[in-house]
Amino acid sequence: MPLARALRATQPKLRAWTSSPKTDLMNLPLQLTVFLGLAAVQVTAWAYPGAGAQASEAAEVEVKHILWLHADASKENGVTAYISARLPKIKHERLSVNALRSWQMIERGEHVCRPNTIRTPQRERQAYFTDTMLAPPVELLVRRDKLNQLPRNAEGEVDLKRLLEQGRLRGAAAKGRSYGEYVDGLLSSASASAGSSKSFTLYATEGVGLRLLDMLARDRADYLIEHDGGLQQMRQRNLGAEEFTSLPIQGASEAPVAGIACPRTPWGLAAIRAIDQVIGTPAGAAELRRSTKEWLSPEAQQRMATQIKQFYQRRAQPSDPR
Repeated sequence: MPLARALRATQPKLRAWTSSPKTDLMNLPLQLTVFLGLAAVQVTAWAYPGAGAQASEAAEVEVKHILWLHADASKENGVTAYISARLPKIKHERLSVNALRSWQMIERGEHVCRPNTIRTPQRERQAYFTDTMLAPPVELLVRRDKLNQLPRNAEGEVDLKRLLEQGRLRGAAAKGRSYGEYVDGLLSSASASAGSSKSFTLYATEGVGLRLLDMLARDRADYLIEHDGGLQQMRQRNLGAEEFTSLPIQGASEAPVAGIACPRTPWGLAAIRAIDQVIGTPAGAAELRRSTKEWLSPEAQQRMATQIKQFYQRRAQPSDPR
């Protein structure tokens, strides 16, 4: 195992410390700390073989331009506007692009960054992140007249796995968007299943979030997998929100972390560190909280008040992305 190899690599140093007549046993805990620290470095090098080289190269990279990828670049994004104003030596531009194409550009290592991106282990292998908000768990936005056809557990949570397998209701979600590890896994399996794929569709178009709500309102879908706030947007757009309701999804109760993602390249590391220096301050954290508040419904803000407070207390310090 990698950890075992890392520990074995540092054991000679520990033996030297403990066998030396000059070793002060009262300081052994400190020596053990150093020992474990060396092991951690060994493991990090194994997990991300290029991490050390990229960190070194990032120090030499000058970030002159960032292309910000938005679902709708015509709308002002408070977080990126705040960052742009505080990094005036960098040229900032915006581009409207869906989540699927955004990740294709990030994977190619283009000089782009995407805000409001759910952080997952798979994405961390492709991009550097700095966190900007704590998002509520995803939910099922469904027509009220279809409630009796939903498989639910004793707590009222929707069994999404069974719902997809049954294929009785028409479902939709945004292609390329992450809904958290558990739901992403179910959607991936559903896409590969001939039966489920006929009743569930992933869409990748510009402004896909609003388009999906339009589909639901026009009875072209029975339910959506959606982040918190879908009903609120339907009310704001007069889409007959009273005909719909949102339900929790079984197995998807954890609040995902969203942030800014830049490519896992020396340029991406230099860019994400510059961004993190701007938002990793008390003033930056306050702006993040103000700018992302609109992404949460009043109910979610109340329900998650303690978690949100703790998140932004941590966010008031630089996070040292790596």
